[in-house]
Amino acid sequence: MRALILVFSFLPFIYYGAKDTMFHLHGRKVSVTEHILHGAIGLVLLIMFMHALRGNHWIVVGALVIFVAAGAIDEYIFHRGIPAEESDLHAKEHLALLIFIAVSLASDWLEKSHWNWSEALERLRGASGGAL
Repeated sequence: MRALILVFSFLPFIYYGAKDTMFHLHGRKVSVTEHILHGAIGLVLLIMFMHALRGNHWIVVGALVIFVAAGAIDEYIFHRGIPAEESDLHAKEHLALLIFIAVSLASDWLEKSHWNWSEALERLRGASGGAL
């Protein structure tokens, strides 16, 4: 069940990532260096996705750290003065990725509570020391 939820929650990111890739082929032509960086970012995101499916959260966090570093290089070096359409695609990609991360964490939390909201909330309350 969790894997299916994660696959569906990753689809919006794939959609906007594909649109961004197509924009790079037909809109703003990018350099070979930027293509290589985008390929590396894609590989890191594939690793992140696969390990999110497996529930290996430390590897997901490590992949996200690498993604943030590579993404910062991409944004601050290659994406200065990009067209508004491409900037919009990037914002949607980033939001879709954030939603995937939130769904990944929530589905893992619920799965550990046997998909029972009451049990999940009790676990959360216990983890907060009764503060909730």
